[in-house]
Amino acid sequence: MKYQSDYDRGFKAEERFAEAHLQNITWASKEQDMFEHWDVKGFFNGKEYKFDVKGLKKINRSDNDFQDNVTWVEGVNVIGNKGWLQGEADYIVFERVNEWWIIARNFLFDWTTQQLVRNGYKKGKALYSLYQRNGRKDKITLIAYNDIPEIHIIKKPITKT
Repeated sequence: MKYQSDYDRGFKAEERFAEAHLQNITWASKEQDMFEHWDVKGFFNGKEYKFDVKGLKKINRSDNDFQDNVTWVEGVNVIGNKGWLQGEADYIVFERVNEWWIIARNFLFDWTTQQLVRNGYKKGKALYSLYQRNGRKDKITLIAYNDIPEIHIIKKPITKT
């Protein structure tokens, strides 16, 4: 598989988050991951939730380094179906350099939509613009972590192993 190392790295992030912060873990099936857009279900602060965990990303696959300032969010996936911003996860979990950022998916969807509206639904690779990759039906948007209102972020430490 062309991007196997990316998938492996993503799964390792999912495992690290779940093992450190969830109880009674249930992993999504391949179908649940692909179509419902969640990776792991477990108890967090006494209640069961579904989480979609996102490991550190590069802006472009060809970049040498991962970065911690911006990330892509997916409104529509590569085959034209609802992307993970519209999935069934209760929370999206972003791996940052030193901590996990846990954000309610419905808030992140609404907030990203507001940013797109403010930016006039511009197209391209700039912040808060709609971007579609060649030959794909996806619609993704680059967001800046520091623009997300703090009140909507649960921060948890990353345990180094």
